[in-house]
Amino acid sequence: MGVKKIIVTSCKGGVGKSTVAANLALQLALAGHKTLLVDCDFGIRSLDLILGVEDRVVFDIRDVALRGVEFSRAVIHDRRSPLLDFCAAPAGESEAIEPALFRTTINRAAEEQGYEYILLDTPGDEGDTFMMAASAAESALIISTMQPTSIRAAERTGTAVAEVGIFSQRLIINCFDFASKPPPGQASVLDIIDKTYLQLIGIIPYDSRLPELQLKGGLIDELPGTNTATAFANIAQRLAGKNVPLFTSFRGINKKRVMKYILSTRPV
Repeated sequence: MGVKKIIVTSCKGGVGKSTVAANLALQLALAGHKTLLVDCDFGIRSLDLILGVEDRVVFDIRDVALRGVEFSRAVIHDRRSPLLDFCAAPAGESEAIEPALFRTTINRAAEEQGYEYILLDTPGDEGDTFMMAASAAESALIISTMQPTSIRAAERTGTAVAEVGIFSQRLIINCFDFASKPPPGQASVLDIIDKTYLQLIGIIPYDSRLPELQLKGGLIDELPGTNTATAFANIAQRLAGKNVPLFTSFRGINKKRVMKYILSTRPV
């Protein structure tokens, strides 16, 4: 099986791209897949903070591509799994790497290290670093929340991704609130799928403890047995080609009510 190179993206900030990328990469690694996570949000980088490795970053992906630093010196091995590696974005340098050079760098790392998955976390726009990251990918995970602006951004992102030749696209709905009744006028999940023209690969429940964990470099493995952890694990299995129904192993939700909301084209 060849390496799967995936951008985790939205042209809107604040939808949780980096959170999804970090936790999904961890779940892939915990499932036995050698995985590389690359921060492509140049100048702002946040994945080193989310992973809790900011003090370990010496070299970054720009150093590898442009300055001849060996990839093995820039990669950080995550403490949570021997199969999870991370390469940081440059801090304070926002200029993108030329796409062909970036693609060559990623392909060389994949070949040398034997990765099964490479997740490329993009910035919240359609600028040069988005184009750079997309040049190395063959598929896309597009992140949306239930907010109208986020849904519109997901639709635009799908178009932008297709314009650069990536037609394998999947939708992840992040921060879904299973506990509360949706407000009047809020789109259903089926509405979002219809508006974005994207195939759904997973719904991630909101858990207020996850942002708190990130403040200290913690990830979803510290919330075992929760529906949020289960959602990430299910998505990882689907990426690996397994047929996993939407709410497999979820606990404490009224599946009938939730499915009514998901399938209804009218707000419940």
